[in-house]
Amino acid sequence: MLILRYEWKAALLAVFPALIVSCSDMGSEPPANHPPRITSATSVQAAIDSLFTYTATAFDEDGDDIVFEFGNLPSWIEISGNAASGTPSAQTLDTSFTVVASDSFLADTLSVSVAVVTQLSQVSYLADIQPIFNNNCAGPSCHIGGTANGLSLSNYASLMQGGISGAVVIPGDPDSSIIVRRLEGSIQPQMPYGGAPLPQSQIQLIRDWIAQGAHNN
Repeated sequence: MLILRYEWKAALLAVFPALIVSCSDMGSEPPANHPPRITSATSVQAAIDSLFTYTATAFDEDGDDIVFEFGNLPSWIEISGNAASGTPSAQTLDTSFTVVASDSFLADTLSVSVAVVTQLSQVSYLADIQPIFNNNCAGPSCHIGGTANGLSLSNYASLMQGGISGAVVIPGDPDSSIIVRRLEGSIQPQMPYGGAPLPQSQIQLIRDWIAQGAHNN
């Protein structure tokens, strides 16, 4: 009787292996989907009679494609892809608009304020930019006190020299500058490595400095 019972169980396992595997998988859950995180600035300046451009950026932990939408735009701003641009006049008032970054399932929304000014504030490398690096990039395995990936941020000359992958700052073009993309998280790993992302106000300072020509001022 024991032998017959064993043979019966063995035959059942042989006939229904797919059923057994299927049942064992019933408790598994699909991986969680994470929403995109907008990394571009919450407040910017637009100079009268000068071209203003705001580039929306976001990071998606899952690597999903991100689609951007803009809302509540004033009439002088137009959209091209993930960029909003236009030229304000002397009669243009301060304004705001919204940015939505979506992975088709989840989304992040940001309100952006735009201050219309006569002239953009000049950003100083020595007074504004180098202190950001000093306070966030120091350590033997980082970029001050070390040269992670061949990049030193200890002074202007070493910053402009770049690292093993080449230049990290392209004067006049913050959107293409690797240092901006790393800080915003649009390319990984995001910097500062292993630390909290920089405040958007500091990233915007670096963006503005590069847009103004990345001078040693």
